[in-house]
Amino acid sequence: MKKILSLMLACILLTGCGYKAPKDWYKETLAYYSNGFDSDWKNERSDLFVCDEMKDKKYKFGYLLIDLDNDGTDELLIGFNEDGITKFTELYIWHSDKGSFRIVASGGGYYMYLCDNNIIREDSWYGSDTKTNYYKYVSKDNALLVVDGGGLPRECELTYFSGN
Repeated sequence: MKKILSLMLACILLTGCGYKAPKDWYKETLAYYSNGFDSDWKNERSDLFVCDEMKDKKYKFGYLLIDLDNDGTDELLIGFNEDGITKFTELYIWHSDKGSFRIVASGGGYYMYLCDNNIIREDSWYGSDTKTNYYKYVSKDNALLVVDGGGLPRECELTYFSGN
C-alpha cells in the first residue's frame, strides 16, 4: 500500500498538480467577449478595461489560440486584422496561481503583434519617437521576458466573434 501511495504522489508531483491549465481554460473569457460584442458592451465589467476599438463597429475582432512557449497550453490573444497585419489588444494566459489572467491590455493606437518564433512585439510612442520592445512568453515564470529582436509583425488567421 505504501508503494502505491508513493507512486501516486510521485506522479502528482511530476505532473505539476495545480499548475496545469484545464483543457478549455479560456471558455469563460471568450464568452465574456462574445457577449460584449453581441450586446454593444452592456456587460462591460469595471475590472476589465475594454478598449475603444472594441466598441467601434469598423473593427472586426477575433481571437487566436496559440501555444506561445510550447508548453502544451494555448494562450489567448484578441485583436483584429488591418493592413496585412494582426493588431492584438489583449493577451490572456493561464497563470499558475491566478488561473485565467490578462497579462497585457492595450488599444488606443498601442498594439501587440505576433512575430517569428511567437515573439511578441510592442510599439510605443513618445512624441515622434517610436520605441519597439520584443517579448517571449514563459509560462513557468508567468511572465513576458524581454528579448533582442523578433522580426516583423505577421497576419494571423483569427476566429471572429459573431457580434462585431
